[in-house]
Amino acid sequence: MATRRSFDERSFTLATACAQNGAAWCARDEGETIGLALVQATVGERYVGDLFVEPSFRRSGIGARLLDAALDDGGDATRCVMLEAGDAAGVALALRRRIAVRTPVLRIAGAIPREDALAAMAAGDYRFAIEPVDPLRHGFALDALDHEVRGIRRSADHAAFARSAKGSAIFRNDEFVAYAYVWPDGRIGPLAAVSAVYLVQVLALSLVTLAREYGASWCSAFVPTTNVRLARAALRAGLRIEGANLYASDSSEADLSRYAGFHPLLF
Repeated sequence: MATRRSFDERSFTLATACAQNGAAWCARDEGETIGLALVQATVGERYVGDLFVEPSFRRSGIGARLLDAALDDGGDATRCVMLEAGDAAGVALALRRRIAVRTPVLRIAGAIPREDALAAMAAGDYRFAIEPVDPLRHGFALDALDHEVRGIRRSADHAAFARSAKGSAIFRNDEFVAYAYVWPDGRIGPLAAVSAVYLVQVLALSLVTLAREYGASWCSAFVPTTNVRLARAALRAGLRIEGANLYASDSSEADLSRYAGFHPLLF
């Protein structure tokens, strides 16, 4: 299924983790896998990062059965789905379960700007102190910010992120104001800030960290369109929109105008 879905290495790793955690559902026809639903479950959220049915088997109720199986034991948790842009059937499935499309999420990528351009972006109006993310020491601040921007607390995710990526905890006047992760493959995210006014500088700091920590020359980010400041800053820096997904949720508590995700399977 990963081959047919053209999963890259990161997608395959996340999909495998879902299966190992008992959070993957498949539909079969005479032993052949024809559909797949991948889920990330936290205390407060049931997130379906991928819902796929082979084209020749669509319009037969398989997608609905997969989605119901993926969401069935979530209790009162928020139900979220990441859909492919243009997937009208997926949007209809979500709407029938009172899960509304909240925002498109742009897949943005491009060459990292030159150091002088990054220095101009990073200069900005604010001065920050930066230290590595420590999921234990910064746990309270991370939980509070995640609850504001994503509507959930995700301490287990931060522990995993901190082991594999370069995480920056960002302070202004000794107050925790943002966090950002960058990855060896050039990926930026997740990223979040207490105020949108910090986002351009946080993006610049992330790009500088990517270049210096991993020698990266290329980057990518997963940016909700409600995060206008970050999307505009990325486009001004020469990055381009490569595609889009649709984020749907049955809760309006999340404020994605101050957030950028990590990956469609682990937003």
